[in-house]
Amino acid sequence: MKKNIQLLLVLPLTVITLIALKSCIKDSGKLTYTIYTPVIHTNAEVRASIKSDAAQPIENPGKIYVQGNYIFLAEKEKGIHIIDNSNSANPINKAFIKIPGNEDMGVNGNILFADCYTDLLAIDISNPNNVAIKSYTADVYPDRRYVNGYYVDSGKTIIDWIKRDTTVDAASPITTWNTGGIYLSNGGAFFNASQYAATASSTTGIAGSMSKIAIVNNRLYTISLDNLIALNITDASSPSFLSRQNLHLGIGTPETIYPFNDKLFLGSYSGMYIFNIANPDNPTLIKTFSHATACDPVITDGVNAFITLRSGTYCNGVNNELEIVNVTDITNPYLVKIYNMSKPNGLGKDGKILIVCDDVVKFYDATDVSNLQLITSFSINNPFDVICLNGTAIITAADGLYQYNYSNANNIRLISKLSITPKN
Repeated sequence: MKKNIQLLLVLPLTVITLIALKSCIKDSGKLTYTIYTPVIHTNAEVRASIKSDAAQPIENPGKIYVQGNYIFLAEKEKGIHIIDNSNSANPINKAFIKIPGNEDMGVNGNILFADCYTDLLAIDISNPNNVAIKSYTADVYPDRRYVNGYYVDSGKTIIDWIKRDTTVDAASPITTWNTGGIYLSNGGAFFNASQYAATASSTTGIAGSMSKIAIVNNRLYTISLDNLIALNITDASSPSFLSRQNLHLGIGTPETIYPFNDKLFLGSYSGMYIFNIANPDNPTLIKTFSHATACDPVITDGVNAFITLRSGTYCNGVNNELEIVNVTDITNPYLVKIYNMSKPNGLGKDGKILIVCDDVVKFYDATDVSNLQLITSFSINNPFDVICLNGTAIITAADGLYQYNYSNANNIRLISKLSITPKN
């Protein structure tokens, strides 16, 4: 695969572009294209630039992690917002750590672990207003050298994309056009392959169900493509590799990881893996539970595993449902019941309360998992993931960060909303 012609059609943008093209052709006989050009720095430059910045507007919220009074909220592919949640009725966006390509995070003591494309960073957050990188572990996620279909050479990182539109005469149809390193395709949004050179203690927290990082007893477990990776973080500022296991066992690429006691529950495209970590340095597969192909976050309370399946994503699934699987006998899990959903994402459970991020946020009484009772629901914009913590549900959604009090199941109520700032 030649690096200078690696291109990727981006479906959502393509749809928008096609609609725009149809209108443009009808009205003016013009074709409009969207071009994305990567801005590339060396890894050394990226690491040197990572520090605490002033609070930044929340524009594209992603995964969440909670430790103590702080909420760590991912700004997809950009970095991590640090939110002071000492008063959940008035959360304060305190600072921002710029980490290009960031998706996941975990905290152990005063060290924040965060991915930066291929690497795993260990960042000292003892002073959230003045963070510092303590170390990095290279190539933990080698598959992420491909970014939006563009191959990034070893030692380099894409820190941003420059977007611009161009319009050409519809009378001169273009299949593929290469000029000055810019690539276009008729009706599509593609990425420019030319490179722009850079100018000169606390306890472990709680991750959401969509996380790819789990921290248990001074070990960090993470997934990368078909691999389960274990690192020793006894010295949290200097993690060391323990193992990398290939999980290509016929049930699909793992998507999420959820720790429970001495077990790891991995959600994959077509099944659930259950690993024993009684020997923390050598996770061993106990059992797999297969399901229909779909994206698959999974959580457990030790008695049942709760799995959401959703369609219309890169997982190529067609099912939208909640599966409940009994895992009392970890070697013989069995399906209890399937509940139809609209398009579920993350989920969380606290005691008898089960929360599912579907087309709306749904609060269930799960006293009897074979007969879930919907308590209430809240219409918010594309809910993504939830963390349940001491009667508070912390939910990330397309339009912000929500917190609900569910300590009284008969009076579940909104505590606060930290809204996004729409892009100009």
